[in-house]
Amino acid sequence: MKTQRIASSLFASSLLLGAASLSAPAFSADPTPLVTISGVDHAGINVPDLAKAITFFQTTFGATLESDITPGAIPDAWKAAFNWHQSSDLKRFVMMRLPDGTGVELFQYSGAQIGHSRPHQDDDAATHIALRTHDVPASFKAIQKAGLKTLNEPVTNADGTQWFYFLTPWGSQIELVGKAKAAN
Repeated sequence: MKTQRIASSLFASSLLLGAASLSAPAFSADPTPLVTISGVDHAGINVPDLAKAITFFQTTFGATLESDITPGAIPDAWKAAFNWHQSSDLKRFVMMRLPDGTGVELFQYSGAQIGHSRPHQDDDAATHIALRTHDVPASFKAIQKAGLKTLNEPVTNADGTQWFYFLTPWGSQIELVGKAKAAN
């Protein structure tokens, strides 16, 4: 595990530079992509209790703790650029690495204005993370046995893709997805 303390000004400067590039580009009919993507590196999730979330990802998915960062005070300009409440502080964030190499970045904020109610999944900006598994039915049973709330029974699409959703202990939705096993 790598622990880092980042100087606020350096940390904020690098993120502000990224935020400055978020203005909407002019799109054209040119088939050449604006950016060539090589894969998904990680997904970020805000959590109310970082220690419990770390344990959840370690226990449920075999994730390892790759980095642990306490950033220090965040400047107001950065909070504005990233649409944070001005009363919020980023207490700590970690990168968890799943066995397949996918990262899950967990953030814990504090502040008087932070909302703790979850959006409806049909609200704008509501999200979920989908993780691939080799055995959807067995994963479903394991999630239920662990006492986690499942939202649906496994569904099999016409192309053989199987999936179901469940909730983390803090209410985030995770989808487990895979291909149906061929009948012997």
